[in-house]
Amino acid sequence: MAKVGDTVRYLNSVGGGKIVRIDGKMAYVDDDGFETPMLIKELVVVMPAGHEAQKANGNSANLMFDQKAFDAGRQPEPQTQVIVQDKAEETELPIEETAYGEKINVVLAFEPRNIKQLSSTSFSAVLVNDSNYFLYFTFLVRSDDEHGWKLKYSGTIEPNMLADLADFAHEELPQLERIAFQCIAFKKDKTFSLKAPVSISQKIDLTKFYKMHCFRPGVYFDTPVLEFPLIKDDVPSKALQVNTEALAEAMMSKPKDKDIAKQLSAKFNVDKGRNKAPKADNAANPNKLLPIVEVDLHIGELVDTTAGMNNTDMLNLQLDTVRKTMSQHSRRKGQKIVFIHGKGEGVLRKAVLELLKKEYPKAELQDASFREYGFGATLITIH
Repeated sequence: MAKVGDTVRYLNSVGGGKIVRIDGKMAYVDDDGFETPMLIKELVVVMPAGHEAQKANGNSANLMFDQKAFDAGRQPEPQTQVIVQDKAEETELPIEETAYGEKINVVLAFEPRNIKQLSSTSFSAVLVNDSNYFLYFTFLVRSDDEHGWKLKYSGTIEPNMLADLADFAHEELPQLERIAFQCIAFKKDKTFSLKAPVSISQKIDLTKFYKMHCFRPGVYFDTPVLEFPLIKDDVPSKALQVNTEALAEAMMSKPKDKDIAKQLSAKFNVDKGRNKAPKADNAANPNKLLPIVEVDLHIGELVDTTAGMNNTDMLNLQLDTVRKTMSQHSRRKGQKIVFIHGKGEGVLRKAVLELLKKEYPKAELQDASFREYGFGATLITIH
């Protein structure tokens, strides 16, 4: 039961402070100089009255939650510490797999910044990994001298995820006339069926970037995009390759049949090439609800050493990590992300909340589960 002098946090909202008086079932909490009435049952004691940490800090009402102090004040049994550690280890959720995810499907999509100004807008390249496999991949464009390739992005994309590859200004679109994609598929910590490495080059019809009807929502996007399948059911897509020697030989010969066009069509399977590919069944492959994404913002988890970094450098790195994570999942409506910022003096938590409210105002913010994270994490839901 909470009593006067206890430092508490609100159970169903953000904030907390020190209990200054109790009236029946109501407790009055000193929160930054203001007395806030709260039901006692909606308060969680994070530091009992008279604790040494309170005395050392001038009996401040704004003390952040301290795990060691909590254990010493409320749960003195040493076994409790072990239980908390076990729960922390269990928070890492396994990769969610689907029945149809054993077949690899990869799509390259281009999303215009302004669909109404296709003649001048820029485009974002996005890779979709619709499978149960991790993909280590490279995305390349033709070099300026046409004699090689230029790397635009390399990295690993997780199962059932989207990755932002690069932004292309309108004047950079000619780079996309021919692109290349390479990947190796694998799973972590489990056995899996071996997939052949993929290395393909594909020619892109740049005129589609100027036609509004070519942009449309699909299985993976709610907004209009231009999609190019790279792998479909484990089979890489390939641009049409004509055997020039065989074609020249056929043109130089004098066939008995005067209908040369008909003969060439039969030889090179032109009619088969004209068959339209079957449309994707949207109902058979709905947008997937992915497990919660956890990001530990403690500086020790982001860099190997902080040598040469001051407090501002470390804070900027942590905030850049928040921006990158939000950008990677911004298209996944309903996606939940937990940023673990710890207690400390509350500087990082305050900076993270200010960034999210300013740059992602539509995202829903709330304290993460107290049972799993204490008061050191914030849960984000993307809308």
